Amino acid sequence: MSQPVLAMDQVDVVPQSPKRIAILEAASKLFVNQGFGNVSVDAIAAEAQVSKRTVYSHFENKEALFAGVMTAVCERRGGQAGCPLASEDLARYMPLGEMLQKTGEHVLGIITAPETVDLFRVVIGDAGRFPDLGHNFYAFGPASMHEMVRDYLEEKASSGELKIDDPMKAAKRYLGMMIFPVQMELACGVRDSLSGDEVRTIVESAVSDFLKLYTP
Repeated sequence: MSQPVLAMDQVDVVPQSPKRIAILEAASKLFVNQGFGNVSVDAIAAEAQVSKRTVYSHFENKEALFAGVMTAVCERRGGQAGCPLASEDLARYMPLGEMLQKTGEHVLGIITAPETVDLFRVVIGDAGRFPDLGHNFYAFGPASMHEMVRDYLEEKASSGELKIDDPMKAAKRYLGMMIFPVQMELACGVRDSLSGDEVRTIVESAVSDFLKLYTP
């Protein structure tokens, strides 16, 4: 099994040519409707109205194409670069509670977007047959965000604002407080979407509970 190499900060952002956009749109449609394993590169090329050679000129293989779809979805929602933690100035000067709130809203906005939920369902459905698909999805999204939050929490623990023995465990707890319940509800079709007010309320509750646990 190849090692997952598709963490969000490792995926190249390639200028979006019309053919590349057509390929990504075709792949996204087919992956969501048929699953990863049931879709061939030939089918994607036909849907995009390009040659198979053109598909491979943009993407090394089907896994890389799925990563491209994930990148496009994430970037439409601001991506990692749009996360408040990506700004050194904000991370340094924004009050702790406000930073956790804004970061949580950004992350939850991406996680609960309909197109993200659709891709999550694809991964869950096919990860058993295609382990790299799940590994890459995890490295691309959750693992990258865990690391960003961990680094921020480490700094706040060093400054004395937080009392944390295991920053990675704390990062996963912070994100899990917001993501897990609603992600499962959306993935299972229990609910269709979250409003902006619902996202803010969920994050506010999670941040409050998190600070109660880790404030000295």
